[in-house]
Amino acid sequence: MTSDERLKIVHFLFAAAWADGQLAKEEGDILATLLSSLSFTSEELAQVEPWFRSAPPAVDWTTLHGDTELREAILRQALVLAGADLTYSIQEVEFLERLRVNAGIENARFQEIWREVETLLVQGRGNE
Repeated sequence: MTSDERLKIVHFLFAAAWADGQLAKEEGDILATLLSSLSFTSEELAQVEPWFRSAPPAVDWTTLHGDTELREAILRQALVLAGADLTYSIQEVEFLERLRVNAGIENARFQEIWREVETLLVQGRGNE
């Protein structure tokens, strides 16, 4: 995965996490774990770290055209972030719907992915 791809993914995920105007602790923890697994350079981390304190700039929705697997991965992780506290704000749902539309993911597939993510989130909570 290129530096540009990693930054694009993280940008969308921070935007999803901030969709309701705040970054919940669970969301920040998930994002921190994700960042550590993506092997960011110090320059990349310097670009991303401010997003833990304030929302990132608006995302470029046109960058979602292309790799279906990447689009679904972004959507899946955005759903994890939005549902980390097992609730979804109106703003989070609106962001997720906009993500779905701009990623060109059919509603039936979107609902299928959402159910899978919710199942995993509930199972994860059961293990705490």
